[in-house]
Amino acid sequence: MGPKQQLELEHKGVTPVIDFAAPPYIARYAPVFWEPVPGTGERIVALVSLEPHQGSTVALRAATHPILSAERLRSLLGRQRGHAAHNVLLQAAEFMTLRQQAGLPLEELEAPFHGFVIGPRRVVRGYGIDQLLDAAVRSVSAFGTAGEMIEDEDETDEKPRHTIKTSAFLAGLKRFVAGNDPDVRSRFERSLQPAPGLPELTVDYAYNKWLLQVTSLPSSKRQAINSLRESQSKLYEIDMIRRHMSDNEIAPVLLVNSDVKLTSISAGAMNEANDMLDRLRKLAKVEGLELVESETVSDAADFILNLK
Repeated sequence: MGPKQQLELEHKGVTPVIDFAAPPYIARYAPVFWEPVPGTGERIVALVSLEPHQGSTVALRAATHPILSAERLRSLLGRQRGHAAHNVLLQAAEFMTLRQQAGLPLEELEAPFHGFVIGPRRVVRGYGIDQLLDAAVRSVSAFGTAGEMIEDEDETDEKPRHTIKTSAFLAGLKRFVAGNDPDVRSRFERSLQPAPGLPELTVDYAYNKWLLQVTSLPSSKRQAINSLRESQSKLYEIDMIRRHMSDNEIAPVLLVNSDVKLTSISAGAMNEANDMLDRLRKLAKVEGLELVESETVSDAADFILNLK
């Protein structure tokens, strides 16, 4: 139960059962400021771009959300201009969402129209999407702050195992393959100890002889660095496990999320993806891994479900 629901119950005279669990939704976000009347210099938060954070316990879709309702815009700008402004915001949000889903990170996201300025990236926590958006807006508003729900990204010292893109792909894959089946869900993020005295290593999916590691193709140079680091780390983990478990039959697989090929935003993005795929093929060949390319979560799920 979130704070909003607790307050509603208190107003009704009902004593709520307070849930002290940490907010399950954690996202990176960037406010998008808009100048409704060009030349005035007056800007308001019109959009909020969200993308998954590796610490979130709930799957989150990268998207840009309009904040200003049609009614509020009509009251601010008049009926006709308000209606036109609302359509502009919807188009901008759709444009930016498509690019986020193509793999573009917040750092490289741009608005399609003049008069929009993307603010600094931060991290927000909450009990739902609406609360994330509310906290994001309040964090950059002069009329209140979100307090401890907001933290600077620079203050987080987490070193995630996955890139944000791979984390989101894995979350969707887990839901698709396992659903609510606890036995199948336990096959994901498996911790294995190659030999006594050695630290445990994590495999993205382990079942019978199959050991799968998942990585993603980049759509920008910035992503390419993180993608290469991620894939090399996961190949190292597989190699360590195989060397110390040589008595067991092991079938290692590198599963490559290539969704960027479906929605690539530019020739440069496609080149980055193809260059990384070529490099991964060479690395997989040297390490003796099977490389499987999947453009969608459903394709990857079909492959996993057919493993025996």
